Amino acid sequence: MGIRAVALGSAVAAAMVVVAPVAAAQQAVPLRWVAMGDAFTAGGIDAAGQELLVGGRRDGCGRTSGAYPKLLADRLVGTYQVVDVSCAGASIANVVLDAQRPVGRHVPFFEVYDPDFPFPLVPRQIDAVTANTAVVSVGVGGNTLGFVELVQTCLQLGEWADPDTDSPCADFFTYGGDGVVTIAERLDAVADQYGAMLDQIRAAAPRATILAVGYPTIFPTDPATCAYGYTAAGMRAFAVTSRPDIAWLRTQVVERLNLVISQQALLHGARYVDVYTPTARHDVCRPDGLNWVEGMVDRQGRWAVVRPNTAGHLATANAVQAALPTSRSAKA
Repeated sequence: MGIRAVALGSAVAAAMVVVAPVAAAQQAVPLRWVAMGDAFTAGGIDAAGQELLVGGRRDGCGRTSGAYPKLLADRLVGTYQVVDVSCAGASIANVVLDAQRPVGRHVPFFEVYDPDFPFPLVPRQIDAVTANTAVVSVGVGGNTLGFVELVQTCLQLGEWADPDTDSPCADFFTYGGDGVVTIAERLDAVADQYGAMLDQIRAAAPRATILAVGYPTIFPTDPATCAYGYTAAGMRAFAVTSRPDIAWLRTQVVERLNLVISQQALLHGARYVDVYTPTARHDVCRPDGLNWVEGMVDRQGRWAVVRPNTAGHLATANAVQAALPTSRSAKA
């Protein structure tokens, strides 16, 4: 080998020594991931883990240690930096338009009062999205639909109904009248707002992968599996909601809401994350330990108001991770 060849080889080797650490350092920089959503993202209940403090204080959003953004942040540390701005009670408007006034665990309808209520405003969730954000996950739509209102109304109307034959809630929200916004009108509003939200997220993060996260299985295929009444078992389900109304909530509310989200994701360049299918047979009315969503109260008698527990969030975390760009989604 000539002198010039040896010199050239030495120069290349030296360059590789310099470049390799730089490339490794660049690869080690975590990608920014902003997690947005409502209580089905944040956690919001004791059964979803310990509440996480912000600056040593509660901010009313109820993010918990067992919620899926925290699970993924821990699982993918070094690969993604997960910035969780989800907040229980958030609507689509709170994601992209308006600051939110969190309510914490303040549920006056059930005579549950949060000692720290009222909480200060929190910014729009989209404010955390930057131009270099690589992933945005968003699990929202239920509060825009009025899910809690629907469940509460079904419970109220169910008190005066035959639990096996009447469907007062379905009738009330199907036919409307006297200013009642029907379920069809509510779903149309969600579709319009959801599509606009995805467009705003895309404008804020042009190169990001946007994950539109759906809702899990909440109501059983067979409503007869749900205990009925203001008993301990009944409160772990849907109290005095009639069984026909439970079927209606499953097919005409949650399943149609997920359909709207999946359609809007397709239309606006986002990836729909199906959480409903992997959580099938783990609805509220399954036996203790097999339920991945809690009912009016959890298995320890604490208020839950129909939200996922840690098992439900674990299933969601797996579904969301599976939807990530494959080059950065290897399980830790």
